[in-house]
Amino acid sequence: MPFCQHCGSQASETTDFCYNCGADVTAAALALPAMSAAWRTRFALLHKAGGAAMPQSIELTLAERAVVRFNLLAFVLGPVYYATMGMWKKGVSLALLAALLVLLARALLDAAGLAHTGLGVMAYLIAPLLYASRANIDYFTRVVLHDDGWV
Repeated sequence: MPFCQHCGSQASETTDFCYNCGADVTAAALALPAMSAAWRTRFALLHKAGGAAMPQSIELTLAERAVVRFNLLAFVLGPVYYATMGMWKKGVSLALLAALLVLLARALLDAAGLAHTGLGVMAYLIAPLLYASRANIDYFTRVVLHDDGWV
């Protein structure tokens, strides 16, 4: 299944430009590299949602949104998962963002006198949830759009 290297939308094999963004799609390597059926399904759902920004995510069913928006291995392994998928830069960026958010949440809960409650413990779920919710989109961005940046 060919994808536009500029926006990530599915590219037509019969035209020289992307119907979504107008980019030139005549390059020989528009097809995705060999990958598992699960990743192909996730990428197809991301395409259906309009690419990495997911502007048409309303067209996805709740189950399809869950497939795109949550990655169990990223939830459990976090930065290790990102590193093994070749996205170490984004893994480091997310780790720093998660640490900042956890510190902010803990400070706010401490100020409200709730730091020693269940909410204080739940603040530590910020990092795994951040990794789990971004992993599929970040991998799509890396493979399809060739964007291996920090954010």
